[in-house]
Amino acid sequence: MSNPEVTFPARYTPVSALAYAGLDGAAEVVTVDKPLPVTAGASAFALPGGAIQTVSNASPMPVACGPLPESTAHIGNVFLDDVADGVVLSGSVTSATTVVSRSLAGYSGGAFQVTSSGSGCTVTYEHSVDGVTWLTMPVLISNIATGTPAVTTNANGIYSFVSGAAHVRARVSTYGSGTVAISLVLKRRPLNIFGTSLAGSNSPIGSVTVTGTATVTGNVNTGTGYTDSVANLAAGATFTGTARANSNAQFCYFVANAFSDAAGTLFIEQSLDTGATYQVVNSAPVAAGSAAQLSVRLTGAFAAATLYRVRYVNGAGAQTLFRLSSAYSAR
Repeated sequence: MSNPEVTFPARYTPVSALAYAGLDGAAEVVTVDKPLPVTAGASAFALPGGAIQTVSNASPMPVACGPLPESTAHIGNVFLDDVADGVVLSGSVTSATTVVSRSLAGYSGGAFQVTSSGSGCTVTYEHSVDGVTWLTMPVLISNIATGTPAVTTNANGIYSFVSGAAHVRARVSTYGSGTVAISLVLKRRPLNIFGTSLAGSNSPIGSVTVTGTATVTGNVNTGTGYTDSVANLAAGATFTGTARANSNAQFCYFVANAFSDAAGTLFIEQSLDTGATYQVVNSAPVAAGSAAQLSVRLTGAFAAATLYRVRYVNGAGAQTLFRLSSAYSAR
């Protein structure tokens, strides 16, 4: 018997569709719900000589493979741009006209290299969606340490860009004299070359504004330390340290450390009224022959009115060795 005539429906495409003849002779397109029937004896195909070969494990359904369409690559019916990364094209002109122009199909950016800028010439960089209406495109000079985006240049250099348009070009918008020569490289995945510069003035980042120039010298997050006392205390005596103003927003903590060969108590005190009154904000007992350390997180205004100090109250025994120190610390 001969194979029945197969008529493919309108939704058939050469890339994705596969069909087989149903019992009524009509074409049945293979889908997830209607897979290709391959049960032994239920399907057959014609051999080159015209004989019928029943599908079986020993004689599976033959599949013919054809070449992909030229200059394209696809997975199923999803086509990908078959373009090489790093394509370079060059041009030169001696008048006010386009130097290089290229479709961006398959690319998302690249760089122009002006190797000859002529004399009194201005190069304008543009991109377009329809290839008819061109708009200026910012480029960033890539051969110096710092730079700001520009849409025109008049000097040699490498000028990088990113674009989601369909076309890109560089043209001489103002011609003086000489030759303007430009090379263009296209990249499938260009680097992120544009960002926010904080140099020179104020620059907003969302709702945060950075003003002026910050200069950091030496180590970051350093502390400021003090030696409060090394003089021994008599039995029951008290040492009160110097008031330290909380006026540097770099610091987060005030810490104190005490060592004594006689038992006593270490205190950290805070004043919010320029030293008129003090309140204890932390304390710890110091056992004879040992040390104790206290730490409090800074609170209150960062101003001279907010003060911190250490205080030590000796116990019933006189000291023969005493060490008391404190510090503002960033951590």
